[in-house]
Amino acid sequence: MLKSLLLLFLCFMNGCVNQGAKKFNAIQGIQGDVDVIIFSSTDCPIANALAPEIERIHKEVQSKGGELFLIHVLEVRTYRDANAHAEEFGLTMEVLVDSEHELVNKFNATITPEAIVIRYNKEGLPIVVYQGLINNLFDSPGNRRDTATQHYVRDAIDAAFANEQVTPAYRIPTGCIIEKMQ
Repeated sequence: MLKSLLLLFLCFMNGCVNQGAKKFNAIQGIQGDVDVIIFSSTDCPIANALAPEIERIHKEVQSKGGELFLIHVLEVRTYRDANAHAEEFGLTMEVLVDSEHELVNKFNATITPEAIVIRYNKEGLPIVVYQGLINNLFDSPGNRRDTATQHYVRDAIDAAFANEQVTPAYRIPTGCIIEKMQ
């Protein structure tokens, strides 16, 4: 899976083409595998506050055979910025920079942090089983609980690995707006 997403991202960023001269745009995996994508930003206080939970989710999904990819969305961020941020916040997952918003647009992400839980079907194609809030630590910007009581992404990961439906499949994320590119 890591190679598939990384290849996808590199192809988007570098304009890769396949032998038929069409842009490669498929995320692929093995049936039943589960991956998580979290859109983030180095300067979003809510995303930064959720960094320990994002790392816990990474460890959990990895222990079950999946991957978590942290996607930084700011146009002006470099890999150096994103990797320094990950190191500062103790994040050990694969960190990518989507400065052209290819993945933001593909998944219609609007907020950082925003999570996507993917399960692969029998053809190896991704099915989004959950999108939105990571947990309920923040009900709204500036309205923080002491401790999260609901862990939406963790629950979605468990359901996805069990091939169960995630309900609800979408929760409106709380955080910083992803500015659309001009």
